[in-house]
Amino acid sequence: MAEADDGIRIFDGARLRLTHFARGHDKLLVSFDSREIGRTGFKPPNMINVYDRRGYDQISVRTSVNDWFINGETTAAERVLEAVAKPYRDVATVGFSMGAYGALRFARAIGATRVLSVSPQWSIHPDDVPFDKRYRTEASDYDQRLGALEPRAVPTLRGIIAVDPMNRLDLWHAERLQMIFPALRIARLAFGGHPATQVITRGGRYGATVRALLSDPPDPTVLTKMHRDLRRDVPFYLDRLSQRGKDRFPEAAAWAKRRSASLQA
Repeated sequence: MAEADDGIRIFDGARLRLTHFARGHDKLLVSFDSREIGRTGFKPPNMINVYDRRGYDQISVRTSVNDWFINGETTAAERVLEAVAKPYRDVATVGFSMGAYGALRFARAIGATRVLSVSPQWSIHPDDVPFDKRYRTEASDYDQRLGALEPRAVPTLRGIIAVDPMNRLDLWHAERLQMIFPALRIARLAFGGHPATQVITRGGRYGATVRALLSDPPDPTVLTKMHRDLRRDVPFYLDRLSQRGKDRFPEAAAWAKRRSASLQA
């Protein structure tokens, strides 16, 4: 079934859809939906133009509900992903929040060699993370066995976990994931929010995330440097620092409040 921008739907379920953008490249990028509050069905398939320009065919993985891609269609969709990805000489994967989990969960099936996982979760199951109650509604149908990452870990998978270290829950998940994906490196983007790259994207530098992922090996310092370079001019960062850092960093928080006001004057 043809979709926008000449994508072909290669899996058409009630819960999961896969759209393949085949441009004749020998490399593949697989991207995953982010969690969306109030999601009501499938979003349009997402082809990321900057990866197309870098010579990557793409697969957009979408879900109709915020289920972390874990449902009765997961295994069938996984088989399709594995078959379509197999001919490519290099496979990368990327996702944000729920999508960041998806990028890790399916990395083995697609034969991924590199990943950018921004503010991912290790698990959302209450038995696994009783202290993280953010996703309790979505976790009600989460299959702990089908969603477990340890049996699907790829110890050689290279890449980056980007996280805001001021978000203690997100940092815990990142460090737990690094234990089972030991080749991944953590980029700490303080006051970057959830997902942690918001200073970079709001600053109009999404391309930095692409450079970081496609460096050989993937380079977290590309993200940390860009975050530092942009943060003083991005109100989102300044407001978070002024509000959330006032107890630990009172002088910096006061400066951020003044700087934000001056930018918006």
